Amino acid sequence: MNSPLIPVTKNKTSCQNCSVRKLTLFHHVPLSDLAWTENFRSDQFKVSAHKVIVHESKHSDYLFTVYHGWFAIYRTLENGKKHIIRVALPGDILCFQANLNAAMSYSISSLSDGILCAFPKKTIPEILSKNTFVAKRLSEMNARDMAICHQNMMTLAQRTAREKIAHLCIELYHRLKVANPDLDEKSIFFPLSQEDLGCATGLTNIHINRTLKSLRNDGLMEIKSKCLAIYNFEELQKMSGFDKSTVEIHSLYEPFS
Repeated sequence: MNSPLIPVTKNKTSCQNCSVRKLTLFHHVPLSDLAWTENFRSDQFKVSAHKVIVHESKHSDYLFTVYHGWFAIYRTLENGKKHIIRVALPGDILCFQANLNAAMSYSISSLSDGILCAFPKKTIPEILSKNTFVAKRLSEMNARDMAICHQNMMTLAQRTAREKIAHLCIELYHRLKVANPDLDEKSIFFPLSQEDLGCATGLTNIHINRTLKSLRNDGLMEIKSKCLAIYNFEELQKMSGFDKSTVEIHSLYEPFS
């Protein structure tokens, strides 16, 4: 089987010039140490949209950081039904799990065209043991990802269809706004299809379509032509119970005030 990951052969982005470094595992690493961390990066890959890059129950040799693009982290039931656990955005980590030597407990597919930086898993223990900045950042990012997953579990179990879709959309909207403060005030690129929304919320396509129409008619939000427009963030936040602090990365190593 041919890999969907295509090595970048020209104009690879260095860690020093990475536009999303403040969001990544190497956020706290001093500029003087970035050359050292970059030595552990084996390659940079590009991938087209709608490609499975990691298969559940299969081994992955790499830990990835997302340089560009959107990725769905999901699990598949025996009957073929899929559930998207969370969506990874630029700066996020892919393929890190409790046992780096084990087969993957989930699959990953590209929701859009993307670029990934690859670090061999066999080098991760050395990176973490020799650079405390990276180890600290990893724990902070994992704490954030766990908080997102907890919120998603609550949403699936207890929220209405309108609340589910609103919560997912403003979560992704807010995460991108935090990462890119200069983004357009109301709209973002949004590659999730109605099928993807269903896999993330547990709703049928018919229910998704009806709910999106309702949210649009109420002047709250709209998804059209791979664009998400947020017309009333405050009302959506109130309706869905979205907590901004849940999706932000917080320092675990500063003294309590």
